Amino acid sequence: MSAGQISLRNTFIVLLIWPLIIRTALAAPDPPHTLTAEAPVFGEIAIEWSDDSNDEDSYILQVRTSPQADWSSLGSFNSESKDVTLTGGDPTTNYEFRILSVNESGQSASKTASIIMPDKFLNNPFANISQGKLFSLQLIANNHSKSQSINYEASPLPDGLLIDSRTGIISGTALEDGYFNVILRAEYSSPEATPSLARLALRITPALSVPQLKEAIPDIKMIISESPIIINLDSYFQDQDTRLAIQINTNHGNMIFSLFDKTLPDPVSNFLTYVDRGDYSNTIFHRSVNSQGLNIIQSGSYSLKDNKFISLPTDPPILNEPGIANNRGTLAFARTSDPNSATSGWYINTQDNPGLDIGNSYTVFGRAINNSLDVIDQIASFPTGSHEVILNNTSYTLSDFPTTDGQAPSFNGPENVIRVKSIVRVPSISYEITSNSNPEIVQTTIEGNGSSQNLALKPLKIGSTQLELSGTDIDGNTIKSSINIVIENDYDAWSISEGLGPDSNAMNDRPAKGILNHLQSYAFGGKALDGNDDEEHLPEIIFLDSNEEMKPGIKLFHRRFVSDLNYSVQVSQDLKNWSTIWSTVDGESSPLITNLQKDEVFTKITISNTVEKKSKSQQFFRVVTDYINAN
Repeated sequence: MSAGQISLRNTFIVLLIWPLIIRTALAAPDPPHTLTAEAPVFGEIAIEWSDDSNDEDSYILQVRTSPQADWSSLGSFNSESKDVTLTGGDPTTNYEFRILSVNESGQSASKTASIIMPDKFLNNPFANISQGKLFSLQLIANNHSKSQSINYEASPLPDGLLIDSRTGIISGTALEDGYFNVILRAEYSSPEATPSLARLALRITPALSVPQLKEAIPDIKMIISESPIIINLDSYFQDQDTRLAIQINTNHGNMIFSLFDKTLPDPVSNFLTYVDRGDYSNTIFHRSVNSQGLNIIQSGSYSLKDNKFISLPTDPPILNEPGIANNRGTLAFARTSDPNSATSGWYINTQDNPGLDIGNSYTVFGRAINNSLDVIDQIASFPTGSHEVILNNTSYTLSDFPTTDGQAPSFNGPENVIRVKSIVRVPSISYEITSNSNPEIVQTTIEGNGSSQNLALKPLKIGSTQLELSGTDIDGNTIKSSINIVIENDYDAWSISEGLGPDSNAMNDRPAKGILNHLQSYAFGGKALDGNDDEEHLPEIIFLDSNEEMKPGIKLFHRRFVSDLNYSVQVSQDLKNWSTIWSTVDGESSPLITNLQKDEVFTKITISNTVEKKSKSQQFFRVVTDYINAN
């Protein structure tokens, strides 16, 4: 490619005509004071300049290949521009650039900046690679210098891939999915040689896998009076091969696709923009091809309104990002002969289409699950023809147009077009409560919000239960997990349930005498101030028969499933110095516990004292209840 064939990348706007600023210009503008040119790889040149003046109306970029050659203009830019990226060029060629500052009085040139274009590689700029599968690629350096030996480099490579610096073979098994912009470099033994530099796009699709737990869902404690809590299940579960999924709903069945969001974030984002706006609702499959070398069904370009076809409004085109094979069931962007022309149109590969992987290829960004292949095959089986339709209020002929009966599109009577009703996001994992050991304790609800799934828990009754939860991914793989839930009481909730009403004084350091009776009833049971009787549960001293010796102990009741009480059993021989021999934090497995019984509300527990007592001395017991949530 000659110097005159260096071009501006189409993501930059070339201003061939620019408005003149009406002013009195006394002199030509000052040129940019700094100009740099870099070629990070073959075929790419980045130009940047700095200009502190504001007396120019526009800039013109010029190039030449030698001091003796004439300058060629590559394009003009407005006065706000300070950089541009060029594509094209010949390997090992020296290029000189300059910037002209232009106003109505004249122009002035910056100092020149020069670069030598790197040598190239002869490989495709992308490769077909999948996570977990063996991969091998032989790099082919151009070797313009005809050197005898070459040293190869490639970086960054995904985990699992290595390059042989002598042979230039990249091989191994990729252990992760995603996009890797690999810079290839070949150094030649000839002293005068220019290294080869190129980009290799590795877009690695994820290996199919079962759902996994990121981490176990922790035990959940709730107060009976508490509002329902929401647990985002996506925070605990993951499906490594599907983070985003969509469902294409048609009048001939529904199809679910996993999207390669980590591998192709920009194309997936582009597609979901149309999805989230509802743009694909009421669109049609306007093309179906079933021949050797090309087997696709295509949609996303035309919608139906009043039985007429309308071109879908589109966002700006996206860059082509090939590298994933056009295999059966994959979802890809449709485009024209310009690789970077894809907008809203998409197609599904109904069979493997290796011919589409040649050359610039296409952007494949999703895969259908197995259960969707039957719907794809059904749509692909409908007859096609060249049919005249009204498109954008103009008569137009659509080739390879599928209808259910092979006739022209009909809307009077039975409809024969294949319609996309909608495309929506769906969860990558669907959840179900498979068992609840005590359903009276908590009400469970799985709530869906687009692609997110939440578990809502509403406390119903004091107690505990265990939930068994299953998560199933879009491919039908299931993972199971359990959740322990305890619904607890606190003083306020208990006093309201007893008809006593909340009392802020209840938790003060010196509560009123009447409140003390309430607290005692709350902690142990007994007669409440309202006159309602509860079974008497005050602590009781007992004697335990141990090795033919009667030893004192204490029997007490403590309320189960409470959040604000801590019970301690203490002993003393002089009523002055007390020591704790057991508390609720020691748990029910303490060796001092000689008997333990439970009902729905209380635990009856018997505790012995193993401390040796002095002869003829007395032992005193007491139970201390701490209100651990006290203000």
